[in-house]
This record gives sequence, C-alpha cells and structure tokens, in this order.
Amino acid sequence: MFDVSSLGVIAALLAGTISFVSPCVLPLVPGYVSYIAGHTGVTGAERSRRNAVWLSFCFVLGFSTIFMALGASATALGQSLFRWRFELNLIGGAVVILFGLFMLGAARIQTMERDLRFNLDLPGGQPVAAYVLGLAFGFG
Repeated sequence: MFDVSSLGVIAALLAGTISFVSPCVLPLVPGYVSYIAGHTGVTGAERSRRNAVWLSFCFVLGFSTIFMALGASATALGQSLFRWRFELNLIGGAVVILFGLFMLGAARIQTMERDLRFNLDLPGGQPVAAYVLGLAFGFG
C-alpha cells in the first residue's frame, strides 16, 4: 500500500503540521502574517494577493536559509570533529556543569550576564523585512 519513501513523506508532513499547531508557534502566526503583509487586515488596506504571496515566499526563503545553513554546517562540523568525540564529551560535560552552577548563582560569569540585541527598524510589507523575519524565526 505505502512504500518506505511515501511513509517518510507522510511522517514529515504530519510532524510539520503538529509542530505548526503547537502552542509555541500557532499564537505567533497572526503577528508574523500581518507584519509580512504590511497591514493587520483589520484596517481595510487591501494589498494584491501576488504581493502577499511574494512576501510570504521571502519569509519562507529566510526560514529555509537558516535550516539549510545549520544542517550543512552541523553535518560538516560533526564529521570533522568526530575524531575528538571523547574529549569533546568531557568538555561538554564541564560546560553543562558550569552552566548549572551559573544558574544556581554559585558561579558568576560576567560574559554570560550580557545582553546582545539587534534593533533593526524594518517596516513590514517589504521583501527584505520578510526575509529577515524568516531568518529570525529560523534562529528562534
């Protein structure tokens, strides 16, 4: 009835649908859609469907850029660091312990108490803004 490849596609589609309707993502959708389209939809300002589709494509392109870059770099980095797996496991364990001590307040690390933010003033309804928003969504 189903071969293995179609079963994988169905599983990926189902997983994507479940992650989209999760409580972490679904409440963000109206804000993202209105920012990408450049209006809230309540104001009565009508944009062409073609413009909305184009801006949505730019958002998806930004989102996809992050996932392709992270996937390719993680694969390449993982293959190049494989020979130091044992040492990296020890270092990773020490970092996790250090993070735990930091969260408990037992260790103060000034570098970890910094806040770095990018304040971009990109108006909605622009292809660049939609792409950057897709990048931010992918990183998030």
